[in-house]
Amino acid sequence: MYVCICNQVTDHEIHGAAHLGVSTMDELAETLGVGTCCGRCRECAQQVLCEGVAAVKTVRSSSMATIKVVEISSCSTTTSHAIMDARDPAVANDRRTALVA
Repeated sequence: MYVCICNQVTDHEIHGAAHLGVSTMDELAETLGVGTCCGRCRECAQQVLCEGVAAVKTVRSSSMATIKVVEISSCSTTTSHAIMDARDPAVANDRRTALVA
């Protein structure tokens, strides 16, 4: 749906901007030009931006799951345990370890 007719900005673009870190109307105006012409879209744009920011916070908080990394006993004689952030690209790149949710 178009939110800002003057600058042809859609709700999807506003949600995308929120995903990239835009969180205020000033930032949205600077980034996409929303509300910089006639201003009639500002109230709707604010609501769409708030929805986008809330969705981003929900996604980020749900992706903060931790993964327990445990050593497979048949591959090594030592044991090790670590708790690592699921977003860490270095999680368990060692052949001796396996991911356990």
